[in-house]
Amino acid sequence: MKLSPLTIIILGLSVAIMAFGIGLSRFIPNMEEAQMQREYGDQLITEANKQRAANQRVEKAIAKVNAMAAQWQTVVAQKTPPQDVRQGGINLSVNRWQLVHDVVDFRNSVQRAVNAQIRRGGVTVVQGPTIPDPPATAGQVVEGYFNYPAIKFPVVIFDLGRVTVRGTYNQVLENMRSWSSMPNYLAVTDGLTLTGTSPEITGSYAVTLVAFIRGDKISPPVPEGGVTLGGPVEGVTQAPGGAPGVPGGPPGRGQRID
Repeated sequence: MKLSPLTIIILGLSVAIMAFGIGLSRFIPNMEEAQMQREYGDQLITEANKQRAANQRVEKAIAKVNAMAAQWQTVVAQKTPPQDVRQGGINLSVNRWQLVHDVVDFRNSVQRAVNAQIRRGGVTVVQGPTIPDPPATAGQVVEGYFNYPAIKFPVVIFDLGRVTVRGTYNQVLENMRSWSSMPNYLAVTDGLTLTGTSPEITGSYAVTLVAFIRGDKISPPVPEGGVTLGGPVEGVTQAPGGAPGVPGGPPGRGQRID
């Protein structure tokens, strides 16, 4: 039987369509797999971006901590007394009996620093602060004067009450502001009141003095009349570092030092 040209063309087209259909049926799953791969790749990119953002946050946090640490080291260098008693500081690692003696020297050194500070600006001192005396017993010298362990690190906090100075308006303001730059101690002033008429003004304000104590050891407590038991307590949270202090010998307990 002889096929007409039209029949041959139709058969050819049918075979081509069948072949195309078979190829297309094989290609469609590949397209679906490719789409799944693309979606998976997008998910990986999204997670990678999240991790990158998290890493950046960690890096920023570390940078902030380092910046704060650097700032604290500046505070330590400028706002803490030295450990050497001869330089006006205090060392809490010595035995409590020695500390009872040393803390009197420390108190007198703080008083000298306050007496020098209160004259800043060229004012006349009308009423100056007196640094409180430390406890005279070995059992209370650290707990009662350095507030440890009531506070996690030893620190002396002196609420000095109000001080009164006289001078020009600018001298009084300079005198009050100068406490913020007091070496070896952190001083805070507030509540300024002014009386009188220019050019002579009388100023009164409150002063709080804070002394962060350096070192990483504190001598252990002792029973009254007994002996020191054990060695220094280690691992205390304290401000490290060193800085020059205020030299000078101590007068008697409880005296103002001019």
